[in-house]
Amino acid sequence: MTRIKNCKTLLSIALLFSMAPFAVVAELPGEALFKQKCSLCHAIDKKKLGPALQRMSGEAEILRETISKGKGVMPAYEGKLTVAEIDMLVAYLLANQ
Repeated sequence: MTRIKNCKTLLSIALLFSMAPFAVVAELPGEALFKQKCSLCHAIDKKKLGPALQRMSGEAEILRETISKGKGVMPAYEGKLTVAEIDMLVAYLLANQ
């Protein structure tokens, strides 16, 4: 009886670990928006057309202003994105610095 119980326990553990690669990882708020609107020109750790996220300002107000009003060749997103969407992008940028 103990042997059957041990086999069931081992089988349960094996099944648990075999399902691990299929676990769904939730995106951070703002991540989908970043991928849609920003990733063409920006990456987290390397320069594309625009600076890498890790090299951007760590100040929320500067990021918010840059996204809203634009800077250099970067277009302004004020009126194209809601205030809430811009705030989500700022939070995402700060979380990835």
